[in-house]
Amino acid sequence: MSGYFVIFYFISISLLNCTPVFSQTHEINRLESSLPSIKDSIKYIDALNRIAMLSHMNYRDSCGYYAQKAKEIAVRLNYSKGIADAYNCEGISNISVNNYLSAKYFNDALRIYKSIDDQENVCQLLMNIGLMMDVDKDEKEAIRYIYMAYEKSKSLKHDSIRSLIISNLIFIDPSLSKSKLKELFAQGKAIAEKYKDERLLLFYENTRGIELYNAGEKQRGIAVQIQTLNKADSLGLQNSKVDIYIGLGDTFLDLGNIETSTDYYKKALDTSRKYGYPELYIVSAEKLYNVYKSHQQLDKAYYYMSLLLAKRDTINKATNKSGYNYMNFALNENENEQLRIKESSNLKTITLLGCLFTLSMALVFLIYRSLRIKKQYGEAQHKLHEIALKQNTELQHTNRFNTMLISVIAHDIRQPFSNIVMLSSIFNTDIDLLTEQEKIEVMAELSETSQKSLSFMDGLLEWIKSQKNSFIYHPSKLILKDLIDEANAFFKIAQAKRNIQLILDIPEQTEIRAHQQMLLFIIRNILNNATKYSPEYGIIHISSDLTDQNIVIAIKDQGPGMNQEKVDQLFKANFNDWENTKDQGAGLALNISYEMALMMGVNIWATSAVGEGTTFYISWISKE
Repeated sequence: MSGYFVIFYFISISLLNCTPVFSQTHEINRLESSLPSIKDSIKYIDALNRIAMLSHMNYRDSCGYYAQKAKEIAVRLNYSKGIADAYNCEGISNISVNNYLSAKYFNDALRIYKSIDDQENVCQLLMNIGLMMDVDKDEKEAIRYIYMAYEKSKSLKHDSIRSLIISNLIFIDPSLSKSKLKELFAQGKAIAEKYKDERLLLFYENTRGIELYNAGEKQRGIAVQIQTLNKADSLGLQNSKVDIYIGLGDTFLDLGNIETSTDYYKKALDTSRKYGYPELYIVSAEKLYNVYKSHQQLDKAYYYMSLLLAKRDTINKATNKSGYNYMNFALNENENEQLRIKESSNLKTITLLGCLFTLSMALVFLIYRSLRIKKQYGEAQHKLHEIALKQNTELQHTNRFNTMLISVIAHDIRQPFSNIVMLSSIFNTDIDLLTEQEKIEVMAELSETSQKSLSFMDGLLEWIKSQKNSFIYHPSKLILKDLIDEANAFFKIAQAKRNIQLILDIPEQTEIRAHQQMLLFIIRNILNNATKYSPEYGIIHISSDLTDQNIVIAIKDQGPGMNQEKVDQLFKANFNDWENTKDQGAGLALNISYEMALMMGVNIWATSAVGEGTTFYISWISKE
């Protein structure tokens, strides 16, 4: 299928129920006008949730607004289905704006639907989570969830949701054969016809139009797409209209009709802005930018690029704000859990003290009769003391680990985000001074730094997983030079600013076996220290030495160096050291690196002398 199919799946964000779709605007207006006359609280909540669900295909902001109103009342009345429906709508309203919140709301809704045995909505939530995973570029998990929904929906008595699941499955799974696609398409369309689901019938009809165009029946295919556009307009499906606008824009661009193509893209842009679809707004603006840029209409191209950047900035701000609120929620949930644990512990302590008091009274009565009982009492007290000490030690260890982890994160993510802030500031202050090529390069650097930031966090998360018994180490073959280039991506800007030169003296195809994210974390921390302590115009030299049994890489800097006492303590940071160190994260990061190296069967050590720089060594067994 054509590439412009991809964006169309946004119309498939699920409905609360799959009843026939009439005019969205008409039904929303009818429901809103009926609210004052609804006296039954449960029906009132259902009406609010229905408006919220219908609104996501019309005004996105209204979806979240009505869902919140429904949830407030449903929580007060302890109406489980109303709460779950509201969570579902809130999850839908946050897709592509803040997927962290979407995941939270979807999982809360799924938990409630399972508890009340609402299998239709369980299928719907599994599908929604799959769509969210696809927006987040996690294709493997997206396909897994969609297939879970598909298989579960086979046993439903009322199977209208299957048509919606199938429509998403068609576009998310690239491995489907032509025969399987044809079979699924026929199944989905038949179910939509059975339940007179106009919205999904619209989807299948538009898909047929695109297939006709791709098969060579261009005019017929265009006519079908225009018919579906008019149908979407009559039903009030604004989200679907934007998708079809974009599809028609792609079609006419393929025909070389630039004027008509850009006209459809502009309609998509205006409708997205009016009805609150930021993800489709960005797609439309980017397509207009690319068209005008490729035809050397630079003024128009820069205009749409400015709209694109402004919208992304708005989304980022909203994400940051929501992400902060979500983190507060997560922290509060954790604090509440700790309070529950503490309350349970206090109850156990009171119970234990009560038992001890009873035992003590009995011992006072019997002490004169039996020295043996006195001895047993003393032993019991000693054992309880040991248990208390052990529990206290475990609690202290947990607290120190959490505090240490926060410190490492605060220390080590500063560099990539500093790079992102520095590059972003160029667009705020020097954009008029940059050439088009320079702007593209800056955008590419921003993208690379952001991706490397995620890669860094993956390494840290792998270490956190390793602290649990369930962690299993899986090494893979890696090209050493490529790995070092990736690890150094965070520090290129800082190195260039201080004229620090990185010299790689490593053969091109040198292979090693290790865990990619863990090894990146180790090398990245060593390069961080090397960059930080190297003088201006300094050199960081990385070399490798291969023997029959081992491969060793050496990372040498020209920093101030350190005495042997400090070298001996590099990989032995503890909590007390951390509390009294200004650079709180660096020592612990090296300690984590050392732990990761042990898990991979890798040796890591350092040599240094005051005034002569520092060299870190990493060694593997070259043959398995």
